[in-house]
Amino acid sequence: MFVFGHIGVTLGIAFVISRLVLPRIREGIRPKLNYLFIALGAILPDLIDKPIGRILLGESVANGRLFGHTLLFVLILITIGYFSKYHRDGVFCLSFATFMHLCEDRMWEMPATLLYPLYGFDFPKGTVIGENWYDYFLLIFNGSYVPALSYVFVSEIMGIVILGGLSGFAICKAFFSRFDYLTPNHR
Repeated sequence: MFVFGHIGVTLGIAFVISRLVLPRIREGIRPKLNYLFIALGAILPDLIDKPIGRILLGESVANGRLFGHTLLFVLILITIGYFSKYHRDGVFCLSFATFMHLCEDRMWEMPATLLYPLYGFDFPKGTVIGENWYDYFLLIFNGSYVPALSYVFVSEIMGIVILGGLSGFAICKAFFSRFDYLTPNHR
């Protein structure tokens, strides 16, 4: 996946869980979701690992899935959220979105990275893509947005559609709340 796929799909899943699943589990409890932290967490592993593994260590490691793509990283975020005094909900949203990123990247297919350090302290070496960092990002961008029936392209389109739907929902909610419009269920 690329940026829109990760952010859109993760925000969509969080929205559905907060609106449909959690209210049915516990009556009257609406979780405090910070959608900014969810969006950041959705791309956090790539923000950490791609520059390090593909740019800084591009010749030696050449792997864009390093420490940020491990369950250990998610557990560290959960631990920080547990001991955080002020931004606990935000850090839990960040850790949820980071875990969703791992699921969306199908990290179970790379157990040496997912379960780091159980398989050792070395990350799997990747292949060098392109001659330099901007060739790498250009090739990845072209692979993500050239129309094809691939996992990356379909997930990007899904993410864009979900982001459009959530934006429309937010605009409608803001518009109708501005005029104190109440639906028939809320009168």
